Amino acid sequence: MKNTQQKIKKLYENNGWDTDPELLLIAMQEELGEVSARFLAENPKYKKSIGHLGSMSEEVGDLLSLLFAFCNKMGIDAKESVDKTITKRSKQG
Repeated sequence: MKNTQQKIKKLYENNGWDTDPELLLIAMQEELGEVSARFLAENPKYKKSIGHLGSMSEEVGDLLSLLFAFCNKMGIDAKESVDKTITKRSKQG
């Protein structure tokens, strides 16, 4: 995960994407909405056109890359954060 976070950092640097954390949050909300729309569209109980949506894998990839970019902007080690959450939730069980 640390390697992926570094790849995202370099991608943003190489493309000159000096994105504010606020804009990354908005983009993550948009991508999460697309993940939700894809999921609901694939549910037979929900009727919605899925023509404008990417595959579930693509939408999740968009969301994860934005999350890594946000972590980079905020100085957060994503792997360390996930490890802490796993430890915390393991103790709750």
